Amino acid sequence: MTVKRQAQLFQFLLILIAFQMPLLHTKAFAAPSAPDPAVTYANSVGKGPARYSEGYFGTGDNRLHYVEAGKGPLVILYHGFPSFWFSFFDQMERLKTRYRVVAIDGLGANLSAKPEAMEPYRIDKLVAGLDALARHLNGKKRFILIGHDWGAALSFAYALAYPDRLNAVIGLSAPPYNLFLDLVRTSPEQQARSHYMQLFRTLTLASVISSGAPERIWQQAYGGLISSGMLGKEEANLFRSALSDPRAIHGGMNWYRANLTGFADLNPSYDWPKQGQKITVPSLLLWGDADQTFVEDFLTRVEDYAPGISIVRLPGVGHWAPMERPELANAAIEKFLRCSVHPIRRRTVSKQNGIRGDGC
Repeated sequence: MTVKRQAQLFQFLLILIAFQMPLLHTKAFAAPSAPDPAVTYANSVGKGPARYSEGYFGTGDNRLHYVEAGKGPLVILYHGFPSFWFSFFDQMERLKTRYRVVAIDGLGANLSAKPEAMEPYRIDKLVAGLDALARHLNGKKRFILIGHDWGAALSFAYALAYPDRLNAVIGLSAPPYNLFLDLVRTSPEQQARSHYMQLFRTLTLASVISSGAPERIWQQAYGGLISSGMLGKEEANLFRSALSDPRAIHGGMNWYRANLTGFADLNPSYDWPKQGQKITVPSLLLWGDADQTFVEDFLTRVEDYAPGISIVRLPGVGHWAPMERPELANAAIEKFLRCSVHPIRRRTVSKQNGIRGDGC
């Protein structure tokens, strides 16, 4: 999200706080019975024989909706806010020929559960829920985890908690969770850029519903992608529909409520992840150099939290790295997986036969 769009969002949220209009009508949101329209769309435009299917795991406040395609080693993808599983469609299309790709609707989003209590949204609970789903899908086998935005912070946190469960972790557009906590605790510039997170913590479901927040947040988040042609009309409407339930907006904001205090009140010796704990599995960070969400200083500090992490900068890309230039993101992901996770014997380049190496 650009600085301009963040400023627009700040103004809108301040209006929400100041004018929390009374609810005139309360809508009951029933569990979905129809197929996810994004799955139908994915199957209508997807390439190759691998079809997309959806499933659910868990019950009650822990129920997660997910979409999968392909066969092979398991790759799980976890989105950020405000979004849903379809934000990874381009990555799923690219990887499904060699992997079993499973994209999750994060807790609170789209067709997953939207608990009112804060406890299910705590980062340690989210990590445990992700592990339960991975074991349901893949047993005790290791897998690859890819996340964007909040999903990236969660993915890196999972790598801290369950290093023996992963072949690799990949984060797009966000630092590891413990680095993020240190940034917002110590950096005035990062506190200014993350001010919207504190505003999210103050909003009630009533204010989200009465103010039309879902439509406005959809416009703020995806308007630039739509106007630039990065999202077509049908795809834009899928995101609009997924964000139309006010509880999905409120659920996404619960991630901030459950895991943040006031920045000045953050304890430098937070309980989890343990301070000083480091990511030990093969890891990759993709960062768009036009992304203004985090101070660039975090790129120089990230190796203190994930020694040996690979960093790939995506030129001209903003915060929506999976969708803005998917060919760049996909190429970096595939190269990392080929060279770091499933390395093959390198071949010597020969002038006579023109054989190329693996590009690692």
